Amino acid sequence: MAETRINESNIFSWLVRGSLLLSVVLGAAGALLISPRFGGSLFVGGLLALANFFWIRAGLEAALRMQPRNASRFAILRYVLRLAIMAAFLYLLIVVFKADVFGLIIGLSVLVLNIIAFSIYLSTRKGG
Repeated sequence: MAETRINESNIFSWLVRGSLLLSVVLGAAGALLISPRFGGSLFVGGLLALANFFWIRAGLEAALRMQPRNASRFAILRYVLRLAIMAAFLYLLIVVFKADVFGLIIGLSVLVLNIIAFSIYLSTRKGG
């Protein structure tokens, strides 16, 4: 069985670095091949997805440290607050800053693309 550089203890840092790198590469490619607005929107969408990912992780860690009685209410309130703030950011990006919607959508999907790629990589490296 082959040893993997990416494992369960360091997958978070690899996922963040990979998503950031993919956002930069796709943003630059989009800016060169389609338009600077598209590339910038894609990059900002990737950064927004990463910020959301950090926020989810911090919220889950905080909820797991709480008493079970209070944890569910805390998690729900944080979830609603996170969604409201993300909606406000997206509204500002689209309406005020005239971001390209398709670039934002692709950028927001960068993390999902990396999770799928890492899942395939880990399953093939472990003989799955």
